Amino acid sequence: MKKKLINLGIGFVAGALGGKILSSQAAKKLAVTTVAEGLKIKEGLDKGMENIKVSTEDIVAEAKVKKAEDERKEAERKAQLDLEKVAEESQDLSEEEVEVKAED
Repeated sequence: MKKKLINLGIGFVAGALGGKILSSQAAKKLAVTTVAEGLKIKEGLDKGMENIKVSTEDIVAEAKVKKAEDERKEAERKAQLDLEKVAEESQDLSEEEVEVKAED
């Protein structure tokens, strides 16, 4: 019980001293300066994050363009292969027609 009363008294005294310290001009000036510096740091971090965001958006945009180009090239390559296949089949049919006509 005595320990609880002592702790309560210490807490009360610390609270009263803390209130006096915070109400002093020097403490207010220190608090304002500290918060102002904190805001400057936050602003700098925000600018840095914005730069990172812009860079990331640029990278994503360039990646989308590259992907589209790669897809276009792949489609052209497949179309060329299809043309070659059709040309081969056409050549084979022509040779078969010649053979059939030669047999007639």
